[in-house]
Amino acid sequence: MPPLLALWAVPRSASTAFERMVAERGDLVVVSEPFSAAYYDGPEARSERFGCSAPEATFSAVRSELLRAARERPTFVKDMAYQALPAVDATLLDGCRHTFLVRDPAWSVPSLARGWPDFTAEEVGFDAVERLVARVEDAGHEAVVLDSDDVRRRPEAVLQAWCERVGLAFRPEALAWEPGMTDGWERWQDWHGSTASSAGFRPPDPEPPTVDDERVRRAIEAARPTYEALRARRLVIDDIAPPTPPS
Repeated sequence: MPPLLALWAVPRSASTAFERMVAERGDLVVVSEPFSAAYYDGPEARSERFGCSAPEATFSAVRSELLRAARERPTFVKDMAYQALPAVDATLLDGCRHTFLVRDPAWSVPSLARGWPDFTAEEVGFDAVERLVARVEDAGHEAVVLDSDDVRRRPEAVLQAWCERVGLAFRPEALAWEPGMTDGWERWQDWHGSTASSAGFRPPDPEPPTVDDERVRRAIEAARPTYEALRARRLVIDDIAPPTPPS
């Protein structure tokens, strides 16, 4: 496995719980959403949501620091695909193992809208995942796609399969953790409250929320074809061959 393992996600897809699970393993340095600084605060910011407050946070500078950390110790990075997309060049494509996490937009988009009613089409996130998957595969690498609902319904089975796919030893004890905020969540603590109050992956809600906002409904409809295409190629349990018995 390369020294850097990435999870590129859409917002509101249980990516923070996934990150928390990796942190519980204890064998990887965990870096939480480093490219948000470049996307929102740096001189190359792609959003005006917060304004430029970090003039040193260029996409290349954040990427270089991430790769430096991975040279020192095996590292896991979790980020939103739309935040990372401008930084994923050949060095990051080749120096990283790439996993993607998506969630049905009927759940993810309303959840995003509750926090940011003025969300942008880019912040919905599916187009960026699609583009990153293509970029990874065009570079000759595997793109491992997970669906959030699969992970939350059958965390042990799905994450064991994921570990086998990406070259990690499976550690079932990492599926449970102590509730609370962790280092690196300070900026987005309003978004991480659910995971901070949890002790493991929670099952998904059986029904999507009712949506009255026409803009949210349109965003769900726009994202659905991309989500369905990504879901169709997700990692499923039957795809994983059983271990070869000892001779």
